[in-house]
Amino acid sequence: AVREAATRGGEGLPEALDELASDAASDAASEYPKAGHGAGRPPRPGWWPVAVFAQVAMTLLQVLGVLWLLGQVVGGFSTNLGVPLLLVLAGLVGGPCVEWSCRMAAKGPARRYGQEAERRLRDAAAACGRARVLDPVAAELLRYREVREQYVRVAGGVAGISTTRG
Repeated sequence: AVREAATRGGEGLPEALDELASDAASDAASEYPKAGHGAGRPPRPGWWPVAVFAQVAMTLLQVLGVLWLLGQVVGGFSTNLGVPLLLVLAGLVGGPCVEWSCRMAAKGPARRYGQEAERRLRDAAAACGRARVLDPVAAELLRYREVREQYVRVAGGVAGISTTRG
């Protein structure tokens, strides 16, 4: 009976866990319903607009420097390689620096968000497994124990019958 209870509960377990995972994903998506965010993603941090502005500024510095250099090659501007090369170099170095600093700033919150999502999913999966398999097995074992105790009572404590395992 215990084996049957475990087998019966385990039969639908993979489907139940799949449904649980999809429910968890939709719950995460509804947790952050604001437009412009991907499904289940936390809201953007407050420094995000500053980072976007800095990245755009680095790109514009590069474009301005290249256009200035092209203007010198064509002959529209006076020949002064220092400033346009400095602009291109500032954009080339500044862009990856902004990207790296954003990655470092987002790493901690992203890790916490992932760990919290994983914890919620593990807890839900454990509860599902407990409800579908472990609880029916425990109920069957409890019934077995009750029947065994009643048998001992009915048998009048016949020698060799014990309610403890041994």
